[in-house]
Amino acid sequence: MLTGCSPAPGVAADVCPIKPNQPLRFVDVFDGPVGDLAILVPDKAQARSGYWRLGYVYDAARLVTIRCKYADGKTLDVKLSKRVDRCDYQIDVDKTLVLRCK
Repeated sequence: MLTGCSPAPGVAADVCPIKPNQPLRFVDVFDGPVGDLAILVPDKAQARSGYWRLGYVYDAARLVTIRCKYADGKTLDVKLSKRVDRCDYQIDVDKTLVLRCK
């Protein structure tokens, strides 16, 4: 499991590492550890973009975990140990997903 965070307050950062020839296809956003199975639904979800508001998770002394799902079927869990208030996703015409949190 990786630990990720924004590089500076208010600056959006990519969460899922880029893998050569394996684009990011999906993400799951969890309130707490993946094992708790508390998957969060986006606050706004459209076909090619959307976001999750996440500040309340940190206000409750918990943290967010992102499960990155790549084209080859492999997954990578990234624990966001430092507070993020929002994660935004965009999907391009090649169906590659980008997730940025700040």
